[in-house]
This record gives sequence, structure tokens and C-alpha cells, in this order.
Amino acid sequence: MQQEISRTNRRLLVAVNYLSLASVVFLVHVGRHRGWGAAHILTFLLPGLAVLVATFVGVFWRTGLWRLAHASFDRIDERQVQVMYEATRISYAIFAVLCVVVLFVNAVAERGHIPILIAGGLLYIAHTLPAAAAAWSEKEVLVGNRGNG
Repeated sequence: MQQEISRTNRRLLVAVNYLSLASVVFLVHVGRHRGWGAAHILTFLLPGLAVLVATFVGVFWRTGLWRLAHASFDRIDERQVQVMYEATRISYAIFAVLCVVVLFVNAVAERGHIPILIAGGLLYIAHTLPAAAAAWSEKEVLVGNRGNG
């Protein structure tokens, strides 16, 4: 039996997912610059990663939005194609602005490189943002609806 996750709950899970990603990146970055030891950094890293994984499973995996966002358009129906087209359009506009902000902040800080943790966070965002946009905007998403892809 399929069960619906309300739009409010999906939005909450998406927000918590990205906030946990941001907190992990921020705290590890601060910890490295302040000379924290590995144990101290892990104290912040592990709970943040646990929240990140739990919300990923809740909003992207259980709903099938992850699979739908990565499915070939010839393997999903017309409505799903339209939903994912709109979600992809919105998400990559957001992603482009986010990348420009990261590059700008990096340039102002005169760092010369983007830390691997930030690059990894951007990679995660690039892969989840279309599914997040669909989760945020769609009226109905059923748990267990793992798409046809």
C-alpha cells in the first residue's frame, strides 16, 4: 500500500537535508582551520551525516524521486517528463547561482582553490536538486512510487 508524504513534510525534509549538508561542510571547514583534532571533527561530522542520510532516504529514496530524477525520459510517462523538466530547469538555475556565489567568495578570500569538501557538497547538490525541486513543488508524491526508471 502506498502512502502519501505531504508537501509540508517533503519541504521540511528537503530543508533539513540541505541544512545538514551545509552544517557538515561548515563545521568541518571551521574545525580544520582552527586546528581541531580528528575526534573533535568527527563529533560534529557523524551526527550531521546521519541526518543527511536519514533525510535523503526519507525524501528522495522512499518516494522514488531520486530514481525519477535520474531516469531516461524515454522510460517515464509524459507527466513525469514534464515534472522533471520543470524541476531540472529550476534546479540548475539555482545551482548556477550557487556556483557563482562559491566562486565569488573564493575569489574574494583569495584562496585560489575550492576545498574538496565544498566541491563534494556541490556535487551532492547537483545530483539531488532536481529531485528536491520536484519534492518541493509537486502536490502529491507517494511513498514507494519508485518510478519506472
